[in-house]
This record gives sequence, structure tokens and C-alpha cells, in this order.
Amino acid sequence: MKKRLHILLTAFCLILLGQAGSRVYAQNPKTIEVGPHAGITSYVGELNVWRNLGQWQWKELNQFSYDWGALVRFNYNTRWSFRLDYTHGRFRASDAVTAWRPEAELSFKSTVNDLALIAEFNFLDYYTGHIKNTISPYIFGGISGFMFDTEPKNVEQNQNYSEYALSVPFGMGLKLSLSKHIATTVEWRMHYTLTDYLDDVSGVYPDGDENFPVGYQRGNSQTNDWFGMVNVSFTWKFVIPNNSACKMNLE
Repeated sequence: MKKRLHILLTAFCLILLGQAGSRVYAQNPKTIEVGPHAGITSYVGELNVWRNLGQWQWKELNQFSYDWGALVRFNYNTRWSFRLDYTHGRFRASDAVTAWRPEAELSFKSTVNDLALIAEFNFLDYYTGHIKNTISPYIFGGISGFMFDTEPKNVEQNQNYSEYALSVPFGMGLKLSLSKHIATTVEWRMHYTLTDYLDDVSGVYPDGDENFPVGYQRGNSQTNDWFGMVNVSFTWKFVIPNNSACKMNLE
């Protein structure tokens, strides 16, 4: 009876922890990974609009800058992970480069400090330090809050707005285990922000001149800004002690 009960409990644990076909490893299936990340950034808004793929030009794509940060990842099992991610990034764009509306002669540089809570799903079983399951593509999504500081301030806009906003980050990447404790990821990530002022361009001109009369549209207030990044991370794995009955050696 005890043996059957043990089998049932073990099966229950595997079902609970083995979502989407993931496996529970022998010693400590739950781990924490900590490490830095860095990469390049991009922005989409009034000064660098979405275009069809065939319309993109390199001069628009090369308006990238840089970011750096750190993350703490909790690996719930071999398929699901959750991470807290801090990013410090810089973004820039100019009408003179994109030639979208060169007569406006607008440009900006913005510094963003972002804190995101993200859920990751691995397409394959993955475990840092495992002898076989050492690589997997993954997708992710979550929510973040960020603070931004944009220069120069375009005083003719004459509008006050909050420099704190929320965003929805999402994207895809690839995980690779390099050793028993070290892993790396490469990921592409986009943030749909809940602000149209990352570039300090929105609304209409409150004061007119010979080029832009009063009420002339300065930016599309019906659409919000986006920012994105391509990052590389390196993390160190820490094992979380696990004394449950769910330990099984499936390696």
C-alpha cells in the first residue's frame, strides 16, 4: 500500500511539475540563475515609424544605441522560468536620418530604466548543467515599469506628461548551457509602451509659425511608442535545496 501511495504521489508531482512534457531532475529541479546582460537597442515612434519590410533602409535601422542590466531567473522546471529583469538603455532617432518628416527637424535621445517581470517558456527540455538537455529556443512575455528622461525637451510642445510608464515586453531567444553552472542566452525583445512621449513628440503644435500653424499635428497621439533590444546574457546557477518526495533520477 505504501509503495502504491508513493507511486501515486510521485506521479502527481510529475504531472504538476512536468508541464508541457518537462522532466524533473534528480537532485534539485528548481534553480536560480543570476547574471548580467547587454546589447543594442532600437526605437519605433514618430521619428522612426513602422514600415513595410521592403521600405526599410539601413540608415533607419542603424539608429541603435546600447543597453546593459542584470537578471534573476527562477527555473520552476525544464520548460517554465520566471525572471526579474533590470535594464538601463539609451534610445535615439532623428528626422534628418529617417527623412520621414525632415521639415520638422526633430530629434531626441532618451535614457530608460526598466524593471520587468517576465515568464519564459522553453520549447525543449532545458536544464543548466545537464549532460543532454543543454539548448532550447524559448518565448517570453510579461509586464514592466520604466522611468525615462528625454532630451532635448521640445518646449514648443508645451505639454506636461509623466516620465513613468508601463510596458508589455515580449520576444524570443535561445538558451545554451556552457558548463555545470554557467549559461548564456541570446534574445530579441520588444516593449509596447503605454506612453507616446518616449521621444517627446505627440499631439499638436500649440504655437504656430510659417511652417506649422497652430493645431498642426506634431505627432500621432493615437499610437504609443515602442522600444526593443537584442541582448546577450551570462548567468550563474544556484541550486535551491529540495527535500520533497518528487526527486527522481531521470538523467
